[in-house]
Amino acid sequence: MFFLYYFGFFVMVFFILQSVAFLTLLERHFLGGSQCRVGPNKVGYCGIFQALFDGLKLLKKEIVVCFFSSWLSFFFMPVCGFVLMVFFWFTLPFFYSFFSFDYSGVFLFCLMGLSVYFMMLSGVFSGSKYSFIGGFRACAQSYSYEISFSFFFLIFFLFNKSFSLSFSFCFFFFLFFIPFFCLVLIDLHRAPFDLSECESELVSGFNLEYSGSGFALLFIGEYGNLLYFSCLISSLFFDMSFFFFYVVVCLIVFSRSAFPRVRYDILMSLCWFFFLPFGFYFFGFSFVVFIV
Repeated sequence: MFFLYYFGFFVMVFFILQSVAFLTLLERHFLGGSQCRVGPNKVGYCGIFQALFDGLKLLKKEIVVCFFSSWLSFFFMPVCGFVLMVFFWFTLPFFYSFFSFDYSGVFLFCLMGLSVYFMMLSGVFSGSKYSFIGGFRACAQSYSYEISFSFFFLIFFLFNKSFSLSFSFCFFFFLFFIPFFCLVLIDLHRAPFDLSECESELVSGFNLEYSGSGFALLFIGEYGNLLYFSCLISSLFFDMSFFFFYVVVCLIVFSRSAFPRVRYDILMSLCWFFFLPFGFYFFGFSFVVFIV
């Protein structure tokens, strides 16, 4: 049984790395097509080896550590972020019982709260003022959305009568699909809510001083979370359909080329004055329906 657990863990990590590599290639092709230009097409057939050589280039680059930075903490934060991203995947309702467990929703809440610290501390331990500001800016953005996010998850738990993420399909959930999708974009720091990594204001944000393998781990963690939340939306709203998983991934990618970046005060107002009352209202309505 323990061999089955370890084998399943390494297989999952392998496929996550492969999917992240091809997701970057897919995103570059989509963004190239949306801007009427050709995407990666030189390295291999249709640029299929582009992601592999980009990863090798990142691993070959020199790792620079700031003079006022602790090198152990500096390298430890991307590793923790990558491991945390892998733990996210074990909360999904899989077809095999040895992957799933009870109280996976509570475990997801713990992981989401813990991920903020690694993002913030990666900017703090960089020893740079720009990274320090970018880390705290990303932390404030994540804290603002997590409270609203928790209300939407409580609605799912209330209808499922369990703290597990294995939900049964319900058409009532489509009423808050759009706000839930927007909250996922805020969590993933994707456009138009990519204020924690915007190059024009913060010079790439909290990951400014990372290069080489450190940046590669942050990059893999970010795109691994994108795939995870796409699977989660497909599980919550579309009964774990692979087709709708692909549709959600395309929506997240195309939002980068379709919408301009919002101002930071608009993002904070959106989280506190729209998503939070909206989630609280639906949670109260669901609670009344459930009691009656």
